[in-house]
Amino acid sequence: MKNSSLVCIDANLLILALLPFPLSERADALLEECRRHKTALVAPALFAFEVASTLHRLRLLGQITPAAEETAFKHFMAIQVHLSSHPRIFPLARQLALRFHQSRVHQMSYVALAELHGCDLWTADSRLAETVRIELPWVRWIGDFVALDAFDADR
Repeated sequence: MKNSSLVCIDANLLILALLPFPLSERADALLEECRRHKTALVAPALFAFEVASTLHRLRLLGQITPAAEETAFKHFMAIQVHLSSHPRIFPLARQLALRFHQSRVHQMSYVALAELHGCDLWTADSRLAETVRIELPWVRWIGDFVALDAFDADR
């Protein structure tokens, strides 16, 4: 049974919501829909470090300004994401990495957490979504997101 009161998001998705990139509008719309429907957001504890590290790296590479990094970081800190350190995440992430022949166990921690909670994982990592899509249809790529309001308007 799917837990629709909870959604797992990965750091890649949140970066899209914080900065102007292709698919940023969809990431924004997903987060807004979660807020409107009081759907809680969850991520593994490493999420916070990944978001902060990505923002910092983008600044160091000159892809965003220091002011843009600071603004994005402040917005990130205002978003309520429950950071989980569930003891079963890490062994399950390793098992999933082996099962799907993935070299990055840390990326599979998002899949593991979503599986443990029985909820969808929304990711901006199209390769991850494509790799597991057939066996794990609840791992969803943000490029496929369509706001529910688009369907509600037809009813």
